[in-house]
Amino acid sequence: MAMRNKKVLPFILMLTLSLFPESLAADIDMVILVSDNEADSTLAESVANIIGAKGIVKVPWGIYNPDYSAEVLKYVPDRVIIIGGPTAVPIDYEKDFEEMGIPYERLWGKNRYETNLAVIQKLKNEFPEEFSQIETVYITHGRDVLSMLMQKELKQMPSKSIWIFTDKSYEELTLQALDEVIKTARNRPWVEIVITSRFVQLAPIDTITNFLKQRGYTEGAHFTISNVRPAKRFILEALKLVDNKTHIAEKFLDGLDIPRAKRRLSIAKEQIARAWKLYSLGDYQEAYILAVAASRNADFVISISAREWNGIIQGRPEIRLKREVLRLEAKVKVLKELGMDVSTIEAEINELKAILNKPVISPDEYRDILLNKIPQIKKELREAFIEEKRSRRRIPVEHVPGRGEKDRAPRKSGR
Repeated sequence: MAMRNKKVLPFILMLTLSLFPESLAADIDMVILVSDNEADSTLAESVANIIGAKGIVKVPWGIYNPDYSAEVLKYVPDRVIIIGGPTAVPIDYEKDFEEMGIPYERLWGKNRYETNLAVIQKLKNEFPEEFSQIETVYITHGRDVLSMLMQKELKQMPSKSIWIFTDKSYEELTLQALDEVIKTARNRPWVEIVITSRFVQLAPIDTITNFLKQRGYTEGAHFTISNVRPAKRFILEALKLVDNKTHIAEKFLDGLDIPRAKRRLSIAKEQIARAWKLYSLGDYQEAYILAVAASRNADFVISISAREWNGIIQGRPEIRLKREVLRLEAKVKVLKELGMDVSTIEAEINELKAILNKPVISPDEYRDILLNKIPQIKKELREAFIEEKRSRRRIPVEHVPGRGEKDRAPRKSGR
């Protein structure tokens, strides 16, 4: 049944949108959920500006935390677009949206380059008018976090700009994505190829420039190749990001016996330590390339550790149920912040916690919680959230809440 729902929800969403005028479909409240992977999150930011998404919620790569699902609920969205595969954005987030009756769609590929193309292809077909207004295309190596950091901070980037990522093994994907954007754009978009390191090179530069020239582009007039010397502060920021990711990987692996993950973690820690040493000596380029390598190793450790922990949780009913309670509490907290009275649901959750904190829990109690109590609370939360969404949609467009209205009496959850 769960698999069927995953297939049906996006279908129902698209069927519903197809019945609306194009402007109404474009005006629905959308939120993008994406991992903090530098490529996917940068792509999500540019896409959000193009399609007018209400917000972006970034989750730690490969890690599920119900607080991030709850963050999405704060927007009371009509639809959630998930960018990235289930390794980057775990499938548990989908379950949270299903349980709250929020349509979602995941756009992804086997790697960041396929994801890049999948997002462009899907959304340019769904939002042709918005994509036709793209003014600038930035092309960079898919792991060159410096290019992304520097472009976003140093330049006044056009609101209608998009990123395309490349690597020597993914030339065809790069050209496909670029072709999709050029064909859709109403006017010829400016193309900027950005390189910040001689190590993280855009191997297919000639292929890309020849492709552009075949489509009438002239270097200097329609596109440029920017060899940017990264400032010290941007390399520092990149090292901090990778250092933090390595610490997360170490915490995830703690308590697990996975030899290959331990080896990769050891390599990542050694690489980031050497990167900091080189940075302190002023060798910023070498420090950066080591950080990029450490990031890939940390990603591997997080991914394999997360899968292992999920298996452990599924095999331990007491841990599984406590995790379910955390998910319920995260949702309740948001509904309270939205001004709803969910005190009855809170009381039910507290009853669950009291049972789970008992020294001994009988098999019958486990079954009752898992098969009856938790599904009932989820149903009540879903109904309360849907009612909140309906009440918000009934508010006239011209109505502007007064300063004191945020302190109004909370609404009942409908029970």
